[in-house]
Amino acid sequence: MIVKSIINSLFAGLILTAVPAFAEERADRVAARVGDAEILESDVTFATPFLGDPNPGATPEARKSAVVDALIDLKVVSDKAIKEGMENDETFKRQMALLKQQALRQAYLAKAAAAAVTEDALRKVYDERVAAMPAVEEVRVRHILLKDRPSAEATLKEISEGKPFDEVAKKASLDEASKENGGDLGFLTTEQFPSELGTAIMTMKPGELSSRPIETPFGFHVVRLEERRERKPPAFEAVSAELRRSMEAQAARKIMADLKAGARIEKLVPDVAMPEGSNDGHEHGAEGEE
Repeated sequence: MIVKSIINSLFAGLILTAVPAFAEERADRVAARVGDAEILESDVTFATPFLGDPNPGATPEARKSAVVDALIDLKVVSDKAIKEGMENDETFKRQMALLKQQALRQAYLAKAAAAAVTEDALRKVYDERVAAMPAVEEVRVRHILLKDRPSAEATLKEISEGKPFDEVAKKASLDEASKENGGDLGFLTTEQFPSELGTAIMTMKPGELSSRPIETPFGFHVVRLEERRERKPPAFEAVSAELRRSMEAQAARKIMADLKAGARIEKLVPDVAMPEGSNDGHEHGAEGEE
């Protein structure tokens, strides 16, 4: 249990996190001292991903302070353990051997997976996914929300006779979110509107004013369709980081499977899968086969 606790605390969430450079080329100031030993800024930077984020809502200064506190605790306790000769304890040696294997696994998979995902491969997968995306039409609509049909019909007549739509919207619309923008709702798909509005908009042409007020559970709407367009796919720059993480995770799984396929493995305990809904990261039933 001690070994598992150490592994969990040091490596939680770091299956594919590349280990940062130990010392960045910058002023390496002292962050703390424990006796004659110094804890440097580079030590704090290096340790942060291993120690995790104590509070995502905290300021960077608070998170950094927490990491320094953790390093101080590590130093104080480890110094005492060394004085008492615990480095020679057999349980400690087994812990260190296991942690070394874990660290080597993390470092190797991160490096190998990163090398496997080239910029060309990343761009190719992006292009394939964009090509496979179904066309989605968006419409830009202005509307004026009124409380009853007579008010909506009077408003519709006023606009039909030449009163600017945006001026009437600012004066009369009950929709506080859009009235200051002249009733402009921006670009949406027809499915994002109440069904009554969406159905009406589907048959309208750009620049066309609704022929009658449209009733929805919110009230009565006077609507003008401004324009239609096909939704653009997300820019490569906007999704490349997330796409790379996904591809590197997939590459790491393949690298792991290939390494195991090339090794002589005998699993001498029953191969029992974890309960449904959990995932231990292993393909059960495959190990031990040559």
